Amino acid sequence: MRIIIPCRYTLLYLVLIFATTFVVKAQVRVFFMVSTLAGDDSEGSLIAAIKWANTQKAESDKPVGIGFVDGLAGDIVLKMDIPTIENHISFLGRMDNGVPTITIDGSVNPAINEGLKGGISPGFGLFVVKSGVTVSFENLNLTKSNKSGITNNGGTVTVKNCTFTYNMGIGSIQGTAGAICSENGNLSVIGSYFFYNTGGVGGTDGGVGYGGAGCIDVINGNAVVINSSFFENEGGFGGVGVGSVGGPGVIMVRDGNVSVVNCTAAGNFGGGSIVTGASGGFVMIGGNMSIQQSTVVDNLGGTGLGGFDGVDNCSGGIHVLSGTLTLGGNIFVGNQNGIDEDTDVESQVSGKIISLGNNLFGVAKVATGGTGDVSGVALKNVVATTPEGKHKSEVVSGILPTVALTANSPAKNKSVAITNISPVSSSDSNAIFFTDASSKYAALLKTDQNGKSRAVNPSIGAIE
Repeated sequence: MRIIIPCRYTLLYLVLIFATTFVVKAQVRVFFMVSTLAGDDSEGSLIAAIKWANTQKAESDKPVGIGFVDGLAGDIVLKMDIPTIENHISFLGRMDNGVPTITIDGSVNPAINEGLKGGISPGFGLFVVKSGVTVSFENLNLTKSNKSGITNNGGTVTVKNCTFTYNMGIGSIQGTAGAICSENGNLSVIGSYFFYNTGGVGGTDGGVGYGGAGCIDVINGNAVVINSSFFENEGGFGGVGVGSVGGPGVIMVRDGNVSVVNCTAAGNFGGGSIVTGASGGFVMIGGNMSIQQSTVVDNLGGTGLGGFDGVDNCSGGIHVLSGTLTLGGNIFVGNQNGIDEDTDVESQVSGKIISLGNNLFGVAKVATGGTGDVSGVALKNVVATTPEGKHKSEVVSGILPTVALTANSPAKNKSVAITNISPVSSSDSNAIFFTDASSKYAALLKTDQNGKSRAVNPSIGAIE
């Protein structure tokens, strides 16, 4: 049974709602089926559903469910901001041939925002999650938000099989990420695709600031990212004061704990800065990060003019300005900094890199010393490339592009099975989150990003 609840529901509707508890969806307390693609709060709309769901009784393990009626497909073009999510809610879309059938569109014009990094053109914001609530998003396309596609203000958020495209971060003293900004909360991203998201400008008061990441900012929280792809995203421009840094194309960690497994990041761009340009891939400014069996290739850092510990151009792949990074079984090849210099991994004096071994590097400006680590490897010898010498992506199934290994790639069957996804230096309280994620997603950790079973001696990187 499915119930469509209008905005102005009656006592009869309430009786029907609670009578169907656990009948429609066993894991939710009550359910609302969105019946229209209207982008306002009219009857049967997504916004009406959220307003209603915010008033319902729910628990973290028995959230309010919001789904979409059979046959409803297309774009929900917003005419107003989506209200803040203040309750435990589960959003459940549908897939058709591996692609979400529902798009939630904030109406930002990416052409107007080009080079300006967010919040410039008219448009509306997508999802903001209140502290303390548990929210999940599944099988949805989130696009053209004029702020992060999802802003997690201290909740527990799970994103599964979603796409994030053309979302724009907000410019501020610290710019926000284009796709997801998670602060003081828990975040899980599984099987999702990020394309052409841009971070917000940092240091908009004319002083010190960080540009937002193109895809994900993690600030004082925990995050696990598994089986996800990041292509052609761009970090926001940084501030002008000493200590400013541009936003990376993929993920920025600021005093958080992050684990990345079975992911591909290719063709992303770091944001520039008057001071320090960011990596095309990842930047750490404190915290702990673990990256395992992932492919990070052909990313380009942003240009900086100096002033932060003597650094003006972060490594093209990943740069640890401070914090602890753990690497195991990854490909970091063919990445360049903001002056087209090959540099895949780099750290500052206050940054620490621990190698679990079996990593392939092009140019690593730090001695990792892990067993099986190899440096000086060329992009064309490791992964499939175009005639122009750039990475060649492919979609094997669903929504996720990946980069295949060459026939004689030195990455083949040279890694080891993943035994622990928790960042090495994370505290016991934070480790619980990663232990739970490792158990919950154990089956995914035994396959590559395309779902192929890992060999006894798996290949290095995201793909077997």
